[in-house]
Amino acid sequence: MVLALGFGTLGLLATLALAALVSRDATARLEAEVGGQLAEIAGQMARSLDLGMFERWRDIQIAAASDSLRDPGASAAASTAAKRALMERMQATYPAYSIIGLIDPDGRVAVTSTGALEGADVSGRDYFRGGRERPFVGDVHPAKLLQTALAPTAAPREPLRLLDLAAPVRAADGRLVGVLAAHLDWTWARDMARLLEGSFRGHRAGAEILILARDGSVLLGPPALQGAPLPRDVLNGGRPLDPQGASRVGFWPDAAASYLSARAATAGYRDYPGLGWQVVVRQTADRALAPAAALRRRILMAGSAVALAAALLAWLLAGLIARPLRELALAAGALGNDRPLPPLPRSLVREGALIAEALGTAADELARRGEAHRLLIDELNHRVKNTLATVQSMAAQSLKNLGGGAVAGRDAFEARLLALSRAHDILTRESWASADLRGMADQAVRPFLGEPGSKRFPRVTLDGPDLRLPPEGALALTMILHELCTNAVKHGALSVPGGRVALAWTLETSPGGRALRMTWRERGGPPVVPPSRTGFGTRLLERGFAGRTTASLTYAAEGLVYVAASPLPDERAETGPAPPRLRAGRA
Repeated sequence: MVLALGFGTLGLLATLALAALVSRDATARLEAEVGGQLAEIAGQMARSLDLGMFERWRDIQIAAASDSLRDPGASAAASTAAKRALMERMQATYPAYSIIGLIDPDGRVAVTSTGALEGADVSGRDYFRGGRERPFVGDVHPAKLLQTALAPTAAPREPLRLLDLAAPVRAADGRLVGVLAAHLDWTWARDMARLLEGSFRGHRAGAEILILARDGSVLLGPPALQGAPLPRDVLNGGRPLDPQGASRVGFWPDAAASYLSARAATAGYRDYPGLGWQVVVRQTADRALAPAAALRRRILMAGSAVALAAALLAWLLAGLIARPLRELALAAGALGNDRPLPPLPRSLVREGALIAEALGTAADELARRGEAHRLLIDELNHRVKNTLATVQSMAAQSLKNLGGGAVAGRDAFEARLLALSRAHDILTRESWASADLRGMADQAVRPFLGEPGSKRFPRVTLDGPDLRLPPEGALALTMILHELCTNAVKHGALSVPGGRVALAWTLETSPGGRALRMTWRERGGPPVVPPSRTGFGTRLLERGFAGRTTASLTYAAEGLVYVAASPLPDERAETGPAPPRLRAGRA
């Protein structure tokens, strides 16, 4: 399961990494490509504006050079009619002209295409002063006065904004006879932009065209931006997509969405100088980069499917690989717990076969060593028993003819040898590795209980956690309990029917390590009298566990209290079952 999860996670992470890399590269490429397309649209719009203005610029100059305006050669009324007719034909040919008029050299409007503003003084206007010397073009400006004069009662849908065009009218001898001026309605540029926007298809649908004046103010664009200068960082900041900076990605002040935008500047056409306009084409980044997002989704879906398939395949492979390994692990556990080695599985991988072979070899070797170890322990135990029996026999023969106190000493000596022998028996069964404290205590006190007492009220109670003692601690405990029981049977609580003994031990933990604390407490016996002299048994009790730490004997009136403590090495004195014997082998 872990292997399958690992393969699935690895596949998913690889998919995410691939999706991120491909998406980043595709997005960068798409941004550059779409930015280039928007820049082409902006350039196309800029060229259309320049070409349209050039045509109007040329119209005014051609009309200013016509004989109808320079020298009509007729009466004043006929001359005015001819001039007005010329202007009307120009306005009919290109309806974007709001008004066309001839201004005399003094700056007074002589005749117009609509009859409006005739007689008005325009000598202070830029288009008149500029048009006296050479052809003139003026930027967009509002025209409230002309709007009222052209439609005094109509409610216009939007404010009238005009472009000024003018050219000098000179006689054949070069004398200035007037200035021909025309006011071009700004709506022609707006209509041109809307027409171009309507031609956008596919992913470019929804793109917007904006036109900025020379000073950066928005001439054509969203109502929230129109008429105000566009912040400089909108076009110059953000992230440029090409070395020329024609396209970029960034935020605009009229919306929270990010836009991909491109710009192009008008440069004029032939002798038309241009007005320094900038055309900006923008589109929301989400719409412009939709193919990259779709590609990222497809990669994620395909990658997730591949990752799922990899996880499923890994799960199947894991079953084939992990099942033999699991059985090998169980076999190794059985070998470590001194149990026969179960039949080993056949693994598909070479390493598994090597492990199985190694486990089999180890089982055989452990079985051989276990048999040798058992033989050595049996031989050692036999020799120890023989030695103890020889010592006991020598003591009996040496002390048999002595009377008085020698007989008691002989009996005590033999009893101590028997206690030591019983301790050796227990340690032999445990391969001299460690011994259970409770079992050792029970074995040590049992010979002194005599006839069983009341089952409800045992004469000796054992209370404490399960602990294992090292061999030297187990031997010391046996001898200490033998002396305590002997003294209790002769002089203490076990010498009378109502006496009781409580043996308790605790495990204490400190920064220095673990320690065993044992307490022997007698109750209900005869009055306690401290001994007048110290014998071997008392000295053995005062030494405690092989003299490792101090022990105390308290001759309290209510009963004897004995306390002894000994450190326990962590690596040897472990709680729980006995350590295994070396007897493992093949099943």
